[in-house]
Amino acid sequence: MLLAGCGGTKHGCQNPREQKALARLNTDLTAIRKAAKLPVTDALKGGPEINKATDRFLIDVQTAPVDNLQRNRLIDHAAAQLLGSCTQCFQALEAERPVVSIAHGDQGCVTTTAYAGPRQRYARALPVSRHAPAA
Repeated sequence: MLLAGCGGTKHGCQNPREQKALARLNTDLTAIRKAAKLPVTDALKGGPEINKATDRFLIDVQTAPVDNLQRNRLIDHAAAQLLGSCTQCFQALEAERPVVSIAHGDQGCVTTTAYAGPRQRYARALPVSRHAPAA
């Protein structure tokens, strides 16, 4: 049975938006790889090239319409490129992993969660108190 035009792709259904996002993320990974080869004076902070490449990747991976398992694997690839080049960049990537969501069974459905954007996704997860805090 064929579901909504899904073919036999490796990661399931890949709509044009997902394919475009994955191409952008692969470009970001290439930029990180090139920037990580450049010499840095401070391995904690890295250099401007690696910081820019990591920032671009973090923005693109957060907004990409991919599921959480795929997002986690993309972060694996980026983190592997950063070892020894920028400790703070590596830590930023580790902080963005969707491990808690994956552990609780939230696969991050491509058609709902990923398109909703980060604000809507976290707004549902965090309850907001309507009462003022006690003084």
